[in-house]
Amino acid sequence: MRSTITFPVPATTTSRFIVAADDMPQDVHSLACGTSASAYEAHVNGRLGTPQLKIERADPGQLRWDLSQITTSRRSHREAALGEADHIAVVTTVGPATDQPRGVQVARAAATAIATATDGIAADLVTGQVVAGGDERPRFVLADDWLGDVLPPFRANGRCTTPDPEHDLEGVNGCACVRLMTRGLRRFGLPELQISDIACPHDSAALNILRTTARRLLTDHWSWLATGPADRSRTIDADLTLTTGDYDEFWGVPRGDPSDTTFQVRLRPLTPRLISVGPPDGFLGTVNDWLWGGTLPTCITTTSAQPVETPHQHAAA
Repeated sequence: MRSTITFPVPATTTSRFIVAADDMPQDVHSLACGTSASAYEAHVNGRLGTPQLKIERADPGQLRWDLSQITTSRRSHREAALGEADHIAVVTTVGPATDQPRGVQVARAAATAIATATDGIAADLVTGQVVAGGDERPRFVLADDWLGDVLPPFRANGRCTTPDPEHDLEGVNGCACVRLMTRGLRRFGLPELQISDIACPHDSAALNILRTTARRLLTDHWSWLATGPADRSRTIDADLTLTTGDYDEFWGVPRGDPSDTTFQVRLRPLTPRLISVGPPDGFLGTVNDWLWGGTLPTCITTTSAQPVETPHQHAAA
């Protein structure tokens, strides 16, 4: 019997970006509009002052967000710019799911422009991450820091001693330290994804599964939205077929091989806003057996690395 998942699709989604700086003019709008090098200058000018692009100053002492939870590889930079900044600007975009991804790209381009002009730092409050520098590129690429998908500290900060399966097969199911979750699909009208009970040696493979699934679901979701559905819910198959092309599309890599390798994942609802990703129905073994056992394409199971240079650098592992 065909298994399905039904989830709510919001009429509108909201994304916010914070810009923190030691000095900032009162007229932050002009900073956002002065993005002559950006492909989004006309979009910023056209949307500014509407719900699709609202920019306002905020009192750092009255923020309702805990900026100490924003992650970045430059901890001292985060503390100086976010935790102790004298000036804060909040960039908000509210719009229908059909306005994505353009709506959030325009908002992030505006936030980045303000950060560049003030020598400050921008952060994405949906992903909980600092926004990388550089112009927002016209083409949407999910790997450009839209998912909030990062690996946890390696081997639980050194506390996990599970052996490498390459040398000891006991390591295949030697622990269940890793749980990975996306933080960003909700702004596109999709539930977030989670994969859990992963042994430390398989963390990169699990992350690649999550990314590939997210890219496939997003592609299908935008196709569904393009039909103009009246329903505020959507039903999809719980058994999802993925291809190596979906993995390439996550990174924004052109498809070089038309004969993509296919593989399946099983989706299971945890809450209306969270879906679990795991082995296909009928797989005999654990999630770690699946990640290690040779049934998945090599690009998924090998340690991931960024295959192309992008404006928003994204370290995969």
